[in-house]
Amino acid sequence: MSDDAKRMFHEALERLNDAEILDCSTHTSSDSSALLRILAFEILLKCAIRLSGQTAKQHHNYAKLWLALPGYASKEILLVAKDPIHGNSDFSDLTKLLNWYQFIFEKARYHYELYEGYTFAEQRELGELWVALGSPTHEAVVQYHPQELLCLIEGLKAHVERQLSSNVMPAK
Repeated sequence: MSDDAKRMFHEALERLNDAEILDCSTHTSSDSSALLRILAFEILLKCAIRLSGQTAKQHHNYAKLWLALPGYASKEILLVAKDPIHGNSDFSDLTKLLNWYQFIFEKARYHYELYEGYTFAEQRELGELWVALGSPTHEAVVQYHPQELLCLIEGLKAHVERQLSSNVMPAK
């Protein structure tokens, strides 16, 4: 079995663990836990691609990376992700979700570029005001979709674990 895939899987789990620690902290004042989850998602996605016998491209275009998965893998991942045990999630436009995660990873992690002149606290306040005013969340500048991300991560973890435990690498 690929030692690289095992390392990738464990690194993703470590990132997820760190995200949990940040979420439990009363001193957290940023979206770092969300960024760590997206990074873990990317690592798991690239690990799943590697375990299918392919080489994952070195970019953050998650929609393209998703399409690199074999059909059986993406179906298995979504089957787990859509399981109601993980919560009620909307995967009706998976490409849109993947594009949001790419946007957050590439652009929204630098809030000062996205909202030049606003502090992070002011940005958060603007987001809370947006919601309080009843503004449609689908029109927000940044959309995290955390439930869907967590579900996709669970699906990827289950798929990767199964592939790692089978000790069979597909032929290239």
